Amino acid sequence: MVYVVTPVFNRKAITQRFLACLQQQDYRDIRAVIVDDGSTDGTSDMIRAEFPEVTIVTGDGNLWWTGGTNAGLRHVLAEARADDFVLIINDDLEFDAAYVGRLVAFAQAHPRTLVGSVVIDIETPDTIWDGGRITNWFTAKDRVLHVGRRLSEFSPGHAVEVSQLTGRGMLAPVGVFNEVGLYDEVHFKHRGDTEFPVRACRRGYKQVVAYDASVRSHVHKTYEFDVKDVYRLGDIKRYFFDFRSSFWVKFRFYFALKTATSPLQFVSFFTCDMVRVTVHFLKRLRLSA
Repeated sequence: MVYVVTPVFNRKAITQRFLACLQQQDYRDIRAVIVDDGSTDGTSDMIRAEFPEVTIVTGDGNLWWTGGTNAGLRHVLAEARADDFVLIINDDLEFDAAYVGRLVAFAQAHPRTLVGSVVIDIETPDTIWDGGRITNWFTAKDRVLHVGRRLSEFSPGHAVEVSQLTGRGMLAPVGVFNEVGLYDEVHFKHRGDTEFPVRACRRGYKQVVAYDASVRSHVHKTYEFDVKDVYRLGDIKRYFFDFRSSFWVKFRFYFALKTATSPLQFVSFFTCDMVRVTVHFLKRLRLSA
């Protein structure tokens, strides 16, 4: 059984397309658990009417990504068997009918492995947007693999071991959550997806991106400060101190702390990381109106 855990909020049309992709999977042993964190646009009503097989877990609007994912995981862990899998995946993704089956086949052949997906920008089919990330844990430098290359260039079965995985499609054995715990919703209210796989890796799991399993992402439907080309002085607070921002100082601090294997690594990683995101802001800062 593959349990699919997805937090949603006020994106009814996007959630509808996502669930249609799940419904069309060749691999049929799937149970979707949607965590609706207080949507007001009729998302839950749509799911009940069009996808009655889907389990809905409700929130009060304060769960956000990490708390919502954990709420779904708690529901799953109460009934899952030891040989089941959990697919952590966002609803702003689309994928073909073979997607889940390919993830499962890879995971069954590679025990104690978290299996991630290749991300393609939905506006440029077959062109890789994120083929996996390699991180230098001292300089905080990420190298994104094969950006701009065509997915069709890679042979069947191609896979790469990576440093981080995200919520854009990660299949994990149920046992990892029993062994490692859930996502850290205390320190990562909105962006807890990358810390958990690193924590699992520290416990002997591998992180791998399987190139047979790709998702098409609405990469521009994200928090505005993650994709802006120009910033103003008035953007400083939202850029550095809004928990929805990828550049949130608290997120950066705790990610460095939780993934570090030594005090030196923590200090080096956090310092380099903050220098990098500050330079990113300053390069795009425009003082004129």
